[in-house]
Amino acid sequence: MTSPQPKRPTALIEDLVTSTRILINENVLDVFGHVAFRDPLHSEIFWMAAAGAPAQVTPEDVLPFDLDGNPIGASDAPVFVERFLHAAVFKACGELHASCHHHAEALMPYCLGARSLGASSQTGGWMGAKVPLWDSRTRFGDTSMVVTNMAQAEDLILTMGASTIVLLRGHGALVCGASLQDMTFRAVHACREARCNTIAGSIGSVTMLSDGEIALSATITPAAIQRSWDHWKSQLPAITHHPTTKGIQR
Repeated sequence: MTSPQPKRPTALIEDLVTSTRILINENVLDVFGHVAFRDPLHSEIFWMAAAGAPAQVTPEDVLPFDLDGNPIGASDAPVFVERFLHAAVFKACGELHASCHHHAEALMPYCLGARSLGASSQTGGWMGAKVPLWDSRTRFGDTSMVVTNMAQAEDLILTMGASTIVLLRGHGALVCGASLQDMTFRAVHACREARCNTIAGSIGSVTMLSDGEIALSATITPAAIQRSWDHWKSQLPAITHHPTTKGIQR
């Protein structure tokens, strides 16, 4: 029997659309990637958009899922294969309420394993000295590099541990936060930190933050999160929505 669809958290759905647009505008999301949030009244439910181009996401596209990644309610909309990433986050981490999976070009060099990504500036302290890197091959052998089930997603979350970011070898990143605004801040600044590390490394050695500096700069203040959100939101271009044929995507 199909479970009834829960009441739609309209304000948070609007924030999901805004977060998606900000992450596109700030060069985090491109053709691939998606954003999700935990339902504020039902912790065993999360919401994310149906499969399609991120730039075309509207509130009507946003659907509920359970913590095994199953769609809730009657809908024939196609869904993302990698919805399991978000399901695993919300199942394992009660303090996290928003997540984004992306393949940002700035982070991809650090997904290849040759060099670790870590905090080198004041806005990157929350990342820690070394961002965890999950390698699907360790437990699952050769795969398509796409997270297609809960076993893979739950293994990834074990690698993430107490962090709010984890890199996927040869694939991309998963970034989480206490809210959509918090997650958006982390996703944007993780890419900024990666770009700075890459550029600095190309002209010389990179001075990373010390353990003490990381401890003192790791907390992101609510004021910084809100100021950033307001600024990025003000920079968004006008919405132009074109109907598209949506299919199963990652």
